[in-house]
Amino acid sequence: DRSGKPVWYRPDYSHHRPHLTDGEVVLVPGMRRGKPQAPPLVSGRDNLPIVMSCPHWYHDLVNAIDPAGRLLREVSIFDAVLESPYASLLFHMDRCDPTHANSVHLLGEDAAGPGLEPGDLVVSIKHLSAFAILDRDTHRLKRMVRGGFMMQHSVLHLEGSRFLLMDNQGGRTADGALGVSRLLMVDAASGEETAIFPNHGTPDHLREPYTTHRGAVSISPDRSRAWVTFTRESKAVEVRIADGAVLAVFHSLHDMSHLERLPEERATRAAKGHLQEIRYAAGR
Repeated sequence: DRSGKPVWYRPDYSHHRPHLTDGEVVLVPGMRRGKPQAPPLVSGRDNLPIVMSCPHWYHDLVNAIDPAGRLLREVSIFDAVLESPYASLLFHMDRCDPTHANSVHLLGEDAAGPGLEPGDLVVSIKHLSAFAILDRDTHRLKRMVRGGFMMQHSVLHLEGSRFLLMDNQGGRTADGALGVSRLLMVDAASGEETAIFPNHGTPDHLREPYTTHRGAVSISPDRSRAWVTFTRESKAVEVRIADGAVLAVFHSLHDMSHLERLPEERATRAAKGHLQEIRYAAGR
């Protein structure tokens, strides 16, 4: 509540960032930890079963929770992929954590394009380097979007058939080496991909940001700007979506002097802290 007292708490393996819908339903990635099971997949002509090889594996879900903390519904992401035309992607899955969902949002009212309808769920599936569109009512997987991005986070619908996402490992350095993180715009209808940040106009000292995992995107209410957070670099950059122009840079620096048991040389210096996300306030 406004005084900081918890209203409710659920020990349910929810993770990453919750998304509050207009109807005040919370959508959040979650999981079940279970013993390995052999999904009905076979590999090649020998019909060798693909099995989970870990003592416990993570079964990804989307949890819908009401304002009182009650679970309204549970959508299995793994089952949605398994029952879809994209099931063959699971041949190359992580045997402990096959999908690793890291964001869930709803498509906006102006969503348009093949397999895109307002209110559908868009789920970022990191370990398949893809994002999925799930039907808002049946939760059937309608589209799987893949491209030049890799191990992405925070897939958000921008407008029409266009999405913004944190592409963790799909960019290139100035000399062509792979691995730069970037804010990427993906058109799910045409397949066109545009690097918003960094791009050819980005200042040199900001040109090669990198966060091996995590990171987040937040879009301004007027959809003209975006914050992109590079967690491992403890930095966030606000850019204009139209041309990638840098509007602001935030560094996550912290005074360490109040902490006990630190060597003197540490206590007198600021320290970087992993920055999870900068998010726009409503109406700003």
